Amino acid sequence: MAWTEKPPATIVTLADLAPLLRTDSAKFLASGYAKLLAAAGGAIPSKASLDLSPIARMLADVALVAIEAPDRCIFRLVGENLKNRMGFDPTNLNYYDLVPDIRRGYAQRAMNMVIGRPMGFRADITQVYSSGEALTIETLGMPLASNESGVEGFILFADEAQSRWDRRLAAGTRLLGANVVRRDLVDIGFGVDADFRDLVET
Repeated sequence: MAWTEKPPATIVTLADLAPLLRTDSAKFLASGYAKLLAAAGGAIPSKASLDLSPIARMLADVALVAIEAPDRCIFRLVGENLKNRMGFDPTNLNYYDLVPDIRRGYAQRAMNMVIGRPMGFRADITQVYSSGEALTIETLGMPLASNESGVEGFILFADEAQSRWDRRLAAGTRLLGANVVRRDLVDIGFGVDADFRDLVET
């Protein structure tokens, strides 16, 4: 396998995102976030005022991370389906510590651009497991403003398998690796980083 830089597949506005979405959790997050954005007058919704009750049915496929400079992306909330697929509970762990060294800088740039621009992204990701199984995951990430000291911003993710699975991988199964197949950038009113590149295995 070789590593190759890959540009975004498309750049879309939040209003034009719906045709790209494949999973229920991503659809719920996109529609809910649009409402939050409108209620905030176009400003980035605050994590402090976030009410997850309207999306309770998708919480098993949700993750919330806190971005802390210079190199920390801490899992604050992790849905049960994500924990099952990973094979452990990553709550309070640094996501970047779970990324191969060669991809760490790219992962940091992806997260930092979401809160720094701010903007969103949708991605198709192939995940491979110790059982030999592979699943294609749809991930949608949207920024939330922070009022916490030391936290530059938060990202709320919908993260759901596109293919059918029994939601209970075999006992002891762990996530071995992930590869971005496609990434779409989502303009929520502040532009996007069109120069962003993923580092993918080919």
